[in-house]
Amino acid sequence: MKFNLRSIFFMILITFIYVGNIVAQEYAGSEACKTCHSTQHTNWKQSGHPYKIQKIVGGNPPAYPVLSAQKTVGTQVNYTLNSGIPNAPAGLTWGDIGFVIGGYHSNARFLDKEGYFIYGANRQYNLSTKIWVPYTSGTLTKGSYTYSCYKCHTTGASKTKTTDFQAYPGIEGSWAEGGIGCEGCHGPSKAHTTNPSNKPPKEGLNTCNNCHARDRSDGTTTFTWDKRVEWQARTVGTTSTGFVRHREQGDMLLASKHGKANFTCATCHDAHKGVYFNLGGLKASVKCENCHPNKQITGHEVTKTKAECTDCHMPFAARNGDHLTPYVSDQSTHFWKILTDPITMFDNLETINNTATPPVGFKFIKRDANGISGSTLDYSCIQCHTTKDVAWASGKAKNIHSVGTDVQIASTIPSAYTLAQNYPNPFNPTTTIKFALPKSSLVSLNVYSISGELVSTILNKEMSGGWHEVVFDAKQLASGVYIYRIQAGEFAYSRKMIVMK
Repeated sequence: MKFNLRSIFFMILITFIYVGNIVAQEYAGSEACKTCHSTQHTNWKQSGHPYKIQKIVGGNPPAYPVLSAQKTVGTQVNYTLNSGIPNAPAGLTWGDIGFVIGGYHSNARFLDKEGYFIYGANRQYNLSTKIWVPYTSGTLTKGSYTYSCYKCHTTGASKTKTTDFQAYPGIEGSWAEGGIGCEGCHGPSKAHTTNPSNKPPKEGLNTCNNCHARDRSDGTTTFTWDKRVEWQARTVGTTSTGFVRHREQGDMLLASKHGKANFTCATCHDAHKGVYFNLGGLKASVKCENCHPNKQITGHEVTKTKAECTDCHMPFAARNGDHLTPYVSDQSTHFWKILTDPITMFDNLETINNTATPPVGFKFIKRDANGISGSTLDYSCIQCHTTKDVAWASGKAKNIHSVGTDVQIASTIPSAYTLAQNYPNPFNPTTTIKFALPKSSLVSLNVYSISGELVSTILNKEMSGGWHEVVFDAKQLASGVYIYRIQAGEFAYSRKMIVMK
C-alpha cells in the first residue's frame, strides 16, 4: 500500500487529535487546580462538596473545616449546626472504618474496611439534631456501595473496578477522586493543567442536576418517574407527616415558574461556596425583591414577625438528614409556589409505580397542567402557626400580598438563644443586628476588630425574653471586617460584619 505525503500528514493529524482527546479525558485531581484558581479552590474547600466521602487513613478521624451556624425556623426551631462527627459509631473505632460518607452538614454514614455499608442501630449520625439513629436494611448488617450511590459522592465515578479498588469488594467499581472535586463539575482536565489552552471538554461538563435531582434516566437506567419530585411519609411523635426526599432541588426547580423562565442553580448560587454555614453560597446580589417588588405583607412585616420571603416560599420541607418538628425538616424546598387551597400535603401527592413485578408504588408531588408544583400550607404556615390548621391558613393566605393580614405566631418567645447575621452586610454606615432570648438575660453585645480589639459596646444591660434588634452605626470605623459578639447567660456567639465605605 502506498501513501503520499498528504495522506501521511492527515494520518498523523488524526492520531494527534485522537491521543490529545484521550489525554484530555484523564483526571488531574482538585489540587492541580489550586495554582491558577486559588480563590475558587479555597471557597470549594470550605464547601460541602469535598467531604461527600473521605477515606480513613491510619485510624485517624475524618477532617472537616471547623464551621458553625445558627439555624432558626419560626419560634419553634432554633439550633446550632456544626460541621464534623464527634466519634466513630458505637462499639467501633476509626480503625474499623474504611470510608465516611458525609458529615459536613446533614448526616454521616460509614463503610467498613472492605467498602461495605455498615447497617444497624446507631450507624447514622444526624448533624442537625446531634443524635445517632439506625441505618438499616432489613436484617442485613452490611450492604454494597453501588455506582448509583457513589456517582454523587465522588469524582470520575465508574462501574469498572480498577486495581486500587480490588481491596474493596463492597464497592461496585471505582472513582478518580473522593468527594465532588473541581473536575466533578468541570470535567476531566489533566491536559488543561499542563497547557491552559486545552480547555476541559464541554461534553465532560456535569450539571448540578446530575446529583441534585434523584433517579434521573441516564441511558443506563430508566425511571417511570423521571424528573419528578419524590415524597416520603414519616411519623413524628404521633403526627402523620412527610417530607420531600433529599437531593431533589433540581427537579423542584424544573417544576417551578423560575425553572420555566430558564433559571438555573447558578442564578442564585455561587457553586464554589457553601450554603449551610453562611459562606456566600447564596449570591448577595440576588434577592426576591429584585424581581418581586412591593410584596411586603401588611400586618406580617419582617419587623413584626421576623419572616422573610423564603420562610414561606421555601419552607424547610425537604428531609436531608433529619426533621426538627412534624412540619420542619433541614433542607428548603425549591418550588417557591404556595398552594393556598385548604389542602394538606397528603392531598398534593400521586402514586407512580415502578417496573418491578409486582410493581411498587412511590409518592410524588403533583404537577398542574403546566408542569408546576408547589408547597402546601402545612409546610408554609403551620411551621410557625403551630396551633392552627390549613383551613385557617387558607383563609389568611389567599391574596395575602394584596390585602394583607394580621397573623399571630404560636409564641413570641423563642426556644433558644440566637444571634442573627446583621443586615445589610456589607454596610455603610448602619446595619441592624437581631438576636433572640428565651428568657430574661443580662446581654452584652460588643464589636471587635479582626485582631480582637474592642471597638464598640452596643449593649450591656438586662433584657426580657423575646426577639430584639439594634441598629449599629459604624461611621467612626474604617472599612474592614469586624466581629460582633453576644454574651447572654451562658450563651456566647460571634459573627463577622463588613464595613465598606
